[in-house]
Amino acid sequence: LIAIPFLAGGVFYVTRRLTALRRAQREKLQIKEREAAAIVSEQRNENWERVQKYLASGNPAEWKLAIIEADTMLDEMVKKMNYPGENLGERLKAIEPSDFTTLDAAWEAPKVRNQIAHQGDFVLTRREADRVIGLFKKVFEEFKYI
Repeated sequence: LIAIPFLAGGVFYVTRRLTALRRAQREKLQIKEREAAAIVSEQRNENWERVQKYLASGNPAEWKLAIIEADTMLDEMVKKMNYPGENLGERLKAIEPSDFTTLDAAWEAPKVRNQIAHQGDFVLTRREADRVIGLFKKVFEEFKYI
């Protein structure tokens, strides 16, 4: 009977220590996550800056590179969201429209990229390049990827 208060005190002490340890671990994990997110964000921004640089060029070949680079970014983003599939098209098919409000834009933009890649004589106008990069931008902004 005398031991009950000591046992209760011991349980209380252990519970407090475990809570403090869990809080410390959670804080360390959050710091690491923020650092990793900053690195990933910096890489994404570098990729998007490269897209913008290509698009700003007066050279249609660089406009095509901008679209190809943006398409690669979209594929990376969808992969990181853990959608299944061997390629971007399969991953986009796996997405529920309710989860992805810019899904139509995500489908349309890569179609132009495929025309660039598979039609050697594909002519890309400045207006079309701006429109397609705008589609990619809408998708990336929805998920705060840029």
